Amino acid sequence: MEVRGALRSERDEVLELLVPWHNDREFFARYNKIDPTFRDELCLVARDGGRLVSTVQIFDRAVNLGGQAVKMGGIGSVFTREEYRHKQVASSLMRLAVETMIREGFEVSLLFADRLTFYNQFGWREVERNFTVMAGASSLQPRARGAWDRFEIDVFDEARDFAEVVAIHRAYSGRFNVTAIRDEPAWRANLRFAGNQPGEGSQEYFAICRDRSSGRIEAYARVTRFYGVSMVMEFGYREADAMLATFKYLGEEAAGVASSIRRVGDHHNAALLRAPSATAAPSVLVTHTAHDPELEKKLADAGCPIAHHVDNNYMWRVLAPDRLAQRFAMTPEAASAHAFELFSDTRSLFWTADRF
Repeated sequence: MEVRGALRSERDEVLELLVPWHNDREFFARYNKIDPTFRDELCLVARDGGRLVSTVQIFDRAVNLGGQAVKMGGIGSVFTREEYRHKQVASSLMRLAVETMIREGFEVSLLFADRLTFYNQFGWREVERNFTVMAGASSLQPRARGAWDRFEIDVFDEARDFAEVVAIHRAYSGRFNVTAIRDEPAWRANLRFAGNQPGEGSQEYFAICRDRSSGRIEAYARVTRFYGVSMVMEFGYREADAMLATFKYLGEEAAGVASSIRRVGDHHNAALLRAPSATAAPSVLVTHTAHDPELEKKLADAGCPIAHHVDNNYMWRVLAPDRLAQRFAMTPEAASAHAFELFSDTRSLFWTADRF
C-alpha cells in the first residue's frame, strides 16, 4: 500500500474515486479547478496496486484568531472504497495529513464529521456551536409602519456588487473570531463554489438589500439547501433594519407567500428556499446568529424569536502550539487552551459558506 500526496496526472482518478460518494463528480472537480490554493500535494491518496483506494484533501485556508490571520488546514473529501474500510487505510492517510499540515506551516485544523471518535484518535476535538432556527422570519415587523419601504431586494451581480459586498463582509465578519479570511481570489473562487454540498446543496441564491434612495447595499444573504432545509449560509449588514428586512423577505419566500419587500431582478434561484415536495413550506430558515446577540434581540423584538440547535460535528485541532505561543505571548499549553476557548466561544463564527 502506497500512501502519499497525489500526482497531477492522478486528478481524474481521484475524482472517479469520489464519484460513488455522492454521484456528483463535478462538485468535487470545482475545487480542483477553481480553488486558488489547491495543490496536488495536499490531496493525499492511498494506492493499492493499480488503483487508488482512499483519499483525503487538505484545504488551505486562513482564519481570524485574536485579530491575526492564522493558517488553517481544512480536512475534507475523506473517502475510502468500501472493501478497504476498517483496514487502517484511512487512518494512515489521516496521520499523513497531520504530518503534511505541520510541514506546510498550518497552525490549526478544522473538519466536519459524524465519526467523532475516529478523528479524536488523531487529535481533533469536537466543539459545540449553535445553529439558529428562525421559524417566524415571515412575521418580522419594523418598529414603525412603512420603515422598510425604503429597501429593495435585488440579486447579487458580481460585476456590479462585488466591491460593496466584500467591504460589508470585511467589516462585519471581520469582527468575529474563527471567520475565514478571503482575499479577492478566494472571494471569487468562493462564489463559484456556490452551495457547498453535493446534489441539492450545490446551488446558491445570493440576495442583496439595497437602500432605494442611495442605491447603497445595506445587507446581503447567501442561501442554499442544506440537508433539506433553507440555510442562510452567510450574511452581513451595515444596518440592522436592512438585515431584518432581508430575513423577512427570505422567510416569505420560504413560506411561498407574496413578498412584502419590493424586489427587482431575476430571483429564480429563490426557489431554493422552498422544499420541492411541499406546496407551501414553513417559513423556517437555518443560519448563524449566536455570535451577534444584538441582532438576535432585534429579531425577537421585531416578532421573530430565535432558537438554537447545538451541533458538535465541528472539530478542531491545534497543529503548531509553538507558533500560537509566539502569536499570543503565552506558553504553548496556554496558547492551545486559548485557541480552543476561541473555537468554542459563542461569539465566534465559521460561516457555512466557507465549509469544504
